[in-house]
Amino acid sequence: MAFVSSKKRKFDSLSSNPISSSLNNVNNVTNNTTIHSVNFSGKSIETTVTSNADSITQWITQTSSLYSKGSNNLVVGLDVEWKPNRSKYMNNKAATLQLCIDTKCLIIQLIYLNSIPQSLRDFLNSTHEDLTFVGVEVGSDVAKLEREYGLTCSKVEDLYKASGSGGKRVGLKNLAWEVLGLVMWKPKYVTLSNWEARVLSNEQVEYACIDAYASYKIGHKLLVG
Repeated sequence: MAFVSSKKRKFDSLSSNPISSSLNNVNNVTNNTTIHSVNFSGKSIETTVTSNADSITQWITQTSSLYSKGSNNLVVGLDVEWKPNRSKYMNNKAATLQLCIDTKCLIIQLIYLNSIPQSLRDFLNSTHEDLTFVGVEVGSDVAKLEREYGLTCSKVEDLYKASGSGGKRVGLKNLAWEVLGLVMWKPKYVTLSNWEARVLSNEQVEYACIDAYASYKIGHKLLVG
């Protein structure tokens, strides 16, 4: 569980409760898939962690169908994590890909997939003009996915550029505060943890989910309104 200082709690515009986040295991599913509930900023985010192609296909089918109805612009938060490079000669592959639409989050353990499902390729490379993948410096993440896994994203939007913020470039944590008044929990020991672990820790699941969720919320605010 993560808490911020009492000084920052009063600035949370998304919830009347003190800013906190927690993770509850909801259901253990077979085929290398677990479902969790990440509670953050007054929202319960259903988070699927998987390295199973069928589970990925099911999430994409159900979630995109649920949130595309009646919408002219579907925003998807996108983020990538990998094991820290301990020297300049290292270049570890992307270990996880996070996708988030509203309170539905998918954490794909790419490094343990036997093969990339066609459903994921089609979703990322969708020809629908109203589907946009968003994140801070999302172009770098997308380039890494294409280089290492052959995954192509057809339409992306860098949230920093979309925000119109001037001056020094800011990261997701600062942008979440500037755009949403949202305070995020991003401890270094989780950022620099082993994202290639076969079983992600609760803190890693929580961290990965919140990053993708924040990207979605910022993108929705800036692009949809």
